[in-house]
Amino acid sequence: MKVAVIGAGNVGKTIFHDLQHVNMIREITLVDRNLDRARAEVMDARDAAVLKETYGPKLYCGGYEATKGADIIIYTAGSAKMEKPDRMEMLKVNSAIAEDVFTEVMKHNQSAIIICVSNPLDAITMKIRQVTGLDPHKVIGSGTLLESARLVRYVAELLELSDRSIHISVVGEHGATAVALLSSVRVMGLPLEQYLKSVTDESVILNVKRLNEAFKGEAFRIFYGKGYTSTGVSAAVSKIVSAIACDSHEVLPVSSVLQGEYGISGVAVSVPSIIGRNGIEEIREMAMTDKEREAFLASAETIRNAAISVGML
Repeated sequence: MKVAVIGAGNVGKTIFHDLQHVNMIREITLVDRNLDRARAEVMDARDAAVLKETYGPKLYCGGYEATKGADIIIYTAGSAKMEKPDRMEMLKVNSAIAEDVFTEVMKHNQSAIIICVSNPLDAITMKIRQVTGLDPHKVIGSGTLLESARLVRYVAELLELSDRSIHISVVGEHGATAVALLSSVRVMGLPLEQYLKSVTDESVILNVKRLNEAFKGEAFRIFYGKGYTSTGVSAAVSKIVSAIACDSHEVLPVSSVLQGEYGISGVAVSVPSIIGRNGIEEIREMAMTDKEREAFLASAETIRNAAISVGML
């Protein structure tokens, strides 16, 4: 399997290096307008490969023509400048960049599965699908997979359990209006409130606001602390790529342009999706409480309105 990573910035280069440890990948190409930067990153990685005990994929670099033959294209390009904690402020600039990039990419590759990482993620996922005309199940945003992981970690630390014992899905926008499906949380296989009652012998009222704030603010704390986020999103992308490469049919909360699921059409939003060799193999609708569904639909509407504001819809 060949993977092309577009963008050799902090996120792109982290993904480029992490993908070298994903099974089934035989070739990775780093694509950037600054070919010297991409070439230097590849040379650095090739040097490191000599010292590793296992053989990794072949590493290359190039322009958009280097995406030819790629099974998966990972898009990380675009401006990452934020004056305030709102990814939507980058939409106009990054939408134009995505249109330029994929107009060129489509001259060389019209069949790859595309994974979008650039922000505002859901709207840019919509833009890429619009420009490429690909099946919506082949244009995937990394979505709320990372938010879900952050909330899992928070709850695991709170309960002093392994994060492997916690199962949580966050849906909606990759951003401020994301919704944690707390009604479907499972701790050691039990609903969260049932688990808490089993260890405290009394009913515990969840602080939903605190749980939501816990994962929503973390991305910006990381961003303003180090100037960017990269490690977590790279791990999320690697997980999605692995699910595609291994055809594992793993259920992951990723973003795609929905086609009537949950009563939503034409808007990219994160929902639990079955990931396999063809991208999103299937979307099975999850049960939500009335409040969760209301918040989820409002989140989708936020994305729709943002897309309308730049003439995308």
